[in-house]
Amino acid sequence: MKKLLSYLLCLLAVQTALAQTAPQATKLWSPYRITPRTGAQHIDLSGAGWELSHTDQPVADLSQPRKDPFQTSVPNSVHWSLYKAGKLPHPYYAKNSTQYRWAEEKAWYYKKSFDLPASARGNRGDGPYVFLCFDGVDYFSKVWVNDSLVGVHEGMFGGPSVEISRLLKFGGKNEVTVEVRAGNWGNKATDYESLPRTASGEFDYSKRTGYNPRASGKIIKPWVISGGSGGEAFFSVGMWQGVRLEIVPTYHLERPYLTTKSVTGNTAQLHLSAEVFANAHSLQKQLHPWSNTQLNHPNEKGTLFKPVTDKLSVQVELTTGKSTALTKEFPVTAYEGRIWLEEELSLPNPQLWQPNGLGQPNLYKVSLTLKKNGSPVDRLSFDYGIRTIERIATAGPRIADRWENWQFIVNGRKIFVKGMNFTPQDILLDLPAERYRWTLEAAKKMGVQLIRIWGGGLLETDHFYTICNELGLMVWQDFPIGNQDTPDYPQDIWEAQVVQNIFRLRNHPSLVIWNGGNEFNPYSYGNAASMGIIERNLDIFDKSRFFVRTTPDDGSMHAYPDMDPTWYNRSYKFEPWVSETGMHSIPEPSLFYETVDNKEFTGLGKMWDKSFGPSHPEFIHHFTEYGPGRVPRMLSRASHIADVMDPTIESISEASQIGAGEFYQLLSEKMQGNYPVTAGLMPWVFKRHWPVIAIQMMDWFGQAAAPYYFLKRTYEPTHVAIDLPRLLWKAGESIPLNTKITNASQTALPGTVSVTVWDDAFRQLWTKDTRMTVQPGTSVTSAPIGSYVIPADYKDRFLFVVAELKDASGKLVSRSLYFPRSLTMLDDKAFYDKYVSEPIAWPTLDKGPFLKPTVQKSATRLESSLVSIKQLDDARSQLIRSVVTVQVRNTGTTPAFMTKIDIAGAKRALVADDNYFWLAPGESRTLSADVLWRETPTGNVSVVASAWNAPEVTVPLDTRSLTVQKLGK
Repeated sequence: MKKLLSYLLCLLAVQTALAQTAPQATKLWSPYRITPRTGAQHIDLSGAGWELSHTDQPVADLSQPRKDPFQTSVPNSVHWSLYKAGKLPHPYYAKNSTQYRWAEEKAWYYKKSFDLPASARGNRGDGPYVFLCFDGVDYFSKVWVNDSLVGVHEGMFGGPSVEISRLLKFGGKNEVTVEVRAGNWGNKATDYESLPRTASGEFDYSKRTGYNPRASGKIIKPWVISGGSGGEAFFSVGMWQGVRLEIVPTYHLERPYLTTKSVTGNTAQLHLSAEVFANAHSLQKQLHPWSNTQLNHPNEKGTLFKPVTDKLSVQVELTTGKSTALTKEFPVTAYEGRIWLEEELSLPNPQLWQPNGLGQPNLYKVSLTLKKNGSPVDRLSFDYGIRTIERIATAGPRIADRWENWQFIVNGRKIFVKGMNFTPQDILLDLPAERYRWTLEAAKKMGVQLIRIWGGGLLETDHFYTICNELGLMVWQDFPIGNQDTPDYPQDIWEAQVVQNIFRLRNHPSLVIWNGGNEFNPYSYGNAASMGIIERNLDIFDKSRFFVRTTPDDGSMHAYPDMDPTWYNRSYKFEPWVSETGMHSIPEPSLFYETVDNKEFTGLGKMWDKSFGPSHPEFIHHFTEYGPGRVPRMLSRASHIADVMDPTIESISEASQIGAGEFYQLLSEKMQGNYPVTAGLMPWVFKRHWPVIAIQMMDWFGQAAAPYYFLKRTYEPTHVAIDLPRLLWKAGESIPLNTKITNASQTALPGTVSVTVWDDAFRQLWTKDTRMTVQPGTSVTSAPIGSYVIPADYKDRFLFVVAELKDASGKLVSRSLYFPRSLTMLDDKAFYDKYVSEPIAWPTLDKGPFLKPTVQKSATRLESSLVSIKQLDDARSQLIRSVVTVQVRNTGTTPAFMTKIDIAGAKRALVADDNYFWLAPGESRTLSADVLWRETPTGNVSVVASAWNAPEVTVPLDTRSLTVQKLGK
């Protein structure tokens, strides 16, 4: 008993001492984002000049020693800082990620010195407010300024922000130090690759302990960057967004908000809201109390309003290019503290912001100037686009209580929305603007109009939104709740993150939809509070946009079927909106030669055998969602393209991409052809966040894969498609070959539709055409063509079916290619009856027929010539890019099949106008390709034109002027 009493007294003494020596630090999370200024009011602390060090445990004060200090830059993650400093090898190559796991267990310290000009003190004795603003620290942080602790913060999507004028040395040198710890601090998960495997060969995640990305407790962090599916090897930590000082006068503006109320005739009616502060600032305010109380209960004297004696006004200016479109000045009746300016603006002859494919994404620069007694004291500016977006009900039946209106009307035009899903640009959060530009320009060229920022990923960066504004890409932004209940989310931290980002993003014209998150139940007990915080704050701070609670829900659908894709418009005929769907494929071989031990490129035909994973550790390490729902269905589609029993890495990569490409083409044509019942499509997913096998249009290096081009052709403004009822047939059957033309143009298009059937030796078997007029958009015009009867002896062979739409002058507008199969397996009545009556798993062709070897038997010839090579001079970018234009001609008498262009002789990423296309005998095409040079070319570099049934043709490129700064990225 004495020992126990002694122990308790000792414990009490320790706790008392700790309480005396470590007082509660100020909590810095706040819903109020400090708006960035420009010019002398803004000092950017991002970039080089930061020191990064670490300790095993957090330090009590900054005099304690720290380990291994080295120079780095911000923004960045700890992982990329270690790599760029030469401390560790590339985290995405081989299994190097295992060498970074210790980073999650350390406390990291960023330190930077900076000079603050004496002029920042201002003219008043008490000086201006100086805000130190962090736009994203992942995850726990603590901030010191000149060795004074200013507070602590949690959450990675905005903040901390703190007013620090009292701590600064104006006209002298200052220092800021930031402690950063990972979101799984003290709760690291079991290394997933040490887990046992289940009977099916998957890792048994039920045995994983520690941090669970799908049940993150009090940590508000998306699962893809915290060890979740497809990113198990990584857990991000660091200062992933910028740092800035904002020097703000005691009279100042905050958080302006401009909305378009209507566009009628030649006038746009706008509403401007802005906060005006007088001798107060945002961080002194609270959004609401967090304890139970009456919110507004003044006594008999009422609320005190102390008028400001100075004369205040706000000047508003809208400019476009070098022209001023509107200037107006409003007087402000101000009181000490904060008031709102609410004013109406009429803009004559507005230039509208149009989404991709509908017109130009015109932008205005909005400038607000606060004047005190006629002199400017504070300025804010932002880009803005004038557009109206409405939604009405689609044409199909309503089949549930929760049912959104999914027909978009953009600037008065009904459209079928062509979209894509988007995961983070980089799983370890290396997110420079030039990388976004490459990716998003490729999306625009593909015909994408709407990008969904997936809820397992990020609240995206300012770079992302700025570029989407410029390119005319609409954005659907999920909040970062993915596939989980959130009963333990700290509501004050969650609300601070939600509101900061509403303020940050709400003026961007590209932002059109807010969404609660991905594949979770927003109606569950565990999510009610989290969803309530989102909904109430959108109601307060951004009523101008649509909000959907989650996807899939209320008419939006996620589906990953393993079936003949021609079933899409039957299985999903009443679905108004497809939010996710897609198919796995393997990126190009060069990615694996660069990132995986080449000795593992054996036995790839047994990719789903239980023995494969242990004998191919690096290959499986680079395989997202390696499981029975992904691998077999990818291989079954590849088995129609090439023999995958024992393929090379080249063969399996190409076969899986073409198999996936066919799948995307058909599903897109079927759902677009289902308009106006279905009004939007967002396939999964555009680009991957590190080099992996996955569902993707583009790999991490930025190389567009075959599915990109197959889907791109269906996203063209006017597209001809054959309405095939299925892809598999038996000899003697009649194939209906009617067409559907989807049109987004506002004008009718008179012309001719033709359909031609070829055998697998490219002998023409049947052709028919018909004159017709494509209806103005958005529309689907059917053109009955007829049927083709497969000969009775035509078995285990492909047919090639080509549809073409030409305008009245004979110019080709659109072409589509199909390769249906005539298979003896359909002679089995049981299989046939099942296949034609319901969606079934796609069959594997162990013994063929195989598409590529069949095509290769019928040779043709190509010619190619260089038209031009132009280096893109872009001061915004550290990347080296070129536009290469070539002409390719089929000089043979046989169609060239899967024709494409590429660059040989250097590490590159390439996005072409088209690839994997049909080139008729005698036909020539002029193609341009954007080339991202990933290394400085040192040898012979050439453009390569090829087809499956034609020898490669190379054209040398002069690349001597190219010098790449970021080698190997």
